[in-house]
Amino acid sequence: MRHISVDTVIIGAGTAGMLAYKAAVENNADTIIIEQGPLGPTSINSGCVPSQLLHEMGRQYSANSTPMLTMTLYGKSPDKHLDRSDILNTVRNEKRAFLDQYIKEFYTIPEDCRIMGKAFFVDPYTVAIEGTDTTISARSFVIATGSKPYVPANLKKIGNKIITSDELFELKELPKSIAIFGTGSIGLELGEYLTRLNVKTAIFGMGEIGHLTDPKVASAALNAIRERVFIVPYGHFTTIEQNNDSVVIYYLDESEHECYLKVDCVLCATGRIPNLDGLQLETAGIQLDSMNCAYCNEKTLQTSVPHIFIAGDTTSTRNNLQKALYQGKIAGSNAATYPRITQTCDMPHQDITFTDPEITVTGLSFEEVKQRARCGHKFILGESSTANNTTSVIKGYKHGLVHVYFDRETQMLLGAEICAPYAQQMSQFIYSALFNRQTLDDLIGYNFYHPSAFEMLTEAFEDAKKSFKLFEPVI
Repeated sequence: MRHISVDTVIIGAGTAGMLAYKAAVENNADTIIIEQGPLGPTSINSGCVPSQLLHEMGRQYSANSTPMLTMTLYGKSPDKHLDRSDILNTVRNEKRAFLDQYIKEFYTIPEDCRIMGKAFFVDPYTVAIEGTDTTISARSFVIATGSKPYVPANLKKIGNKIITSDELFELKELPKSIAIFGTGSIGLELGEYLTRLNVKTAIFGMGEIGHLTDPKVASAALNAIRERVFIVPYGHFTTIEQNNDSVVIYYLDESEHECYLKVDCVLCATGRIPNLDGLQLETAGIQLDSMNCAYCNEKTLQTSVPHIFIAGDTTSTRNNLQKALYQGKIAGSNAATYPRITQTCDMPHQDITFTDPEITVTGLSFEEVKQRARCGHKFILGESSTANNTTSVIKGYKHGLVHVYFDRETQMLLGAEICAPYAQQMSQFIYSALFNRQTLDDLIGYNFYHPSAFEMLTEAFEDAKKSFKLFEPVI
């Protein structure tokens, strides 16, 4: 029996896990990181890296023009037509550079501080490595095992014709037609990119558009997406079945008309769930919710067992790569200094969906602002439209809205939901304003360049100011 005793154990060497390890070491904790494999975080294997590569290829290679890719495609001239296998081979080739960099970084960790294997808890202070006689005890732990795609039971029945974003980028070639289930960020982005790459694409949803909760912004986003992609956001599915080499989908559209669709395969983008299988969290005493997610204190990242922390996609909170990086640092630092908590998570939330136009939620969502109002904290909404913005009109964006939310009493900025060109840059501005706790009076003074899409922020701030004046006391 081989037993190791250290200060801190990090379980998972993805984005959050690697940052947690570095933070723990920087705080002078004797630390071991355990990775089950295969090496490589979700962001590189099937997340934002291959997705953004596909985005760039789709931008250059569209159904209405001759492909003019600037990437080097195995020695082929950029003006040569690409077949379907070239596209995914190129994505894999390009992402390999990112993966090689990650693997190189992982192996810079001293050999006695990294273990390849599957860890599981045997008690609150000890983990074992599956298939070995190794156990490791520590005074603190960070769980950063990432997430995996969620596939509903009614889609599993079509067998190998159902894929997720994990499998999409490993296909030999792009399918000729595909149905995407899910209208979150992944579904909308991949739907648009594949459409641009001449894949006949249909997106099916259950009402959600990106991460938007504001009905007016969501409606504008849906109208904008419909101009580029076939989408059924509120369809009711009657039957889905495999038929030889195809998948047949019967559904009722928004007008209750029965429709029929035949595609090569189905991509499930209905969300991701924490990858906690086999960790035996109940042995450690960690409480799970009804969705089998571990309880997490959003400020300290502690689970229900105070010396066990959790970070990244493994948490049950809304997450993305930016948040995983931040949480990894916080969890690693707090685990290293436990029982003293030295850092807390206080970053504003930010979601960006890289469609055209882009969709963003920054800070509190509309739904969260409404929940806050039910507790007595009323708010003011400011609005602007692409229809009144010179740059948006010139670029042909008929549908788009900016909604910003302010506390009615303090005029403090609370958040924003946006569907507009350059929305990701607007989101960064809103994020900075939230981080610096700016008020409407602080923001109303910004003069953005004319003409630019950013003038929509000015208009939204001015609209909010008008609403505030309605509630000013009369002297």
